[in-house]
Amino acid sequence: MMEKNNSIFLETSDIHWDQSNNDKKELPKQVEMQWSKKDWSSFEVSDWLSMYFNAKVKTLNIKEVEKKEDGG
Repeated sequence: MMEKNNSIFLETSDIHWDQSNNDKKELPKQVEMQWSKKDWSSFEVSDWLSMYFNAKVKTLNIKEVEKKEDGG
C-alpha cells in the first residue's frame, strides 16, 4: 500500500516586505516551504510568513512545486 502524503510544497518568490520601521533586518526574497494541506490561499501563506519572520509581507508570488525525493 502506498503512503499518501497530503503535503504540498510552495515556492514563494519576489517577496517584498514592509520595513517602514527602523528594523532593517535581512529578510528573504524567496522561500520554499512545505504546506500541510492542499487548499491554501495567498493570504494564508502571506500571513504565515509575516508571523514567522515578524515582518509584514507587502507582495509575493506563490506557486506549487513538485518535490522529488532524493534517492541515496
